[in-house]
Amino acid sequence: MPVWVFLCLSAVLAWTVWLWPISNRFVYITFEGWRINWPLSNAKLLIGNSLPGFFALAWARWEGKEPFQDMMASLFGWRTNLRWYLLAITLPTVVFLASTCVVLVAFSESPRQPAVLVLVNSLFALPFGPLWEEIAWRAFALRRLQSRYSRLSSALIIGIYWGLWHIPMWVLTATYHTAPFLLIYCVNLVAWSVIFSFLYDRSGQSLPVTILLHSTILTVQNLVFFAVMRGTIYISPIAAVLTVCLAIVVARKLRSTSSPVSVQN
Repeated sequence: MPVWVFLCLSAVLAWTVWLWPISNRFVYITFEGWRINWPLSNAKLLIGNSLPGFFALAWARWEGKEPFQDMMASLFGWRTNLRWYLLAITLPTVVFLASTCVVLVAFSESPRQPAVLVLVNSLFALPFGPLWEEIAWRAFALRRLQSRYSRLSSALIIGIYWGLWHIPMWVLTATYHTAPFLLIYCVNLVAWSVIFSFLYDRSGQSLPVTILLHSTILTVQNLVFFAVMRGTIYISPIAAVLTVCLAIVVARKLRSTSSPVSVQN
């Protein structure tokens, strides 16, 4: 089916860019006494993150006017109940703060103050990963999978693919990228995929809600990893356990919801 072709080609495009060899050069940005050193290797990571979203828009436009308009309606569907936006911020914040508290208690560690550069880097990445990934995975792929499978099955399929799709990037960027940690990262994304699908469906397929959820996860995660030093290695496993527990609760609600109206594959 075309949706499987789309997923395969999206992986090929992103992996080609991520794994493309590039010299370790930096771009220097100076503003009112502030100087930011930005490695060019980050540019290919951001481009690789964005390509599936651009590809999804092009694919939908090629299919016809109606599929493209459906994606645009989801992308600009910000008018939804405020509680979904609040959940998009609250859920990842609670998961990572709870994980951090466990680590701080276990190691009797005093957290560091978040660096401005960590927050700047997180905010800079928001228009790339969260926006374009959500266009590809939720507004395009998830809806097409839901036309053939249940909501829960579709969420799990996207989650498994999402985790495998991220592996090359984790190998390049993650501090811990051994096989056990890669497995933990994948399980974590599968669990988050169920939560993403739940919020996306319950908010009336509002992509701004899932973009906000995605952005909050990245921002809070980066701040937590910087704040905790000795216990950083335990943050991901603990957060994954909490996320899986949350996903199990959400999965029951997804299973009790009927599949949406079929969309063009």
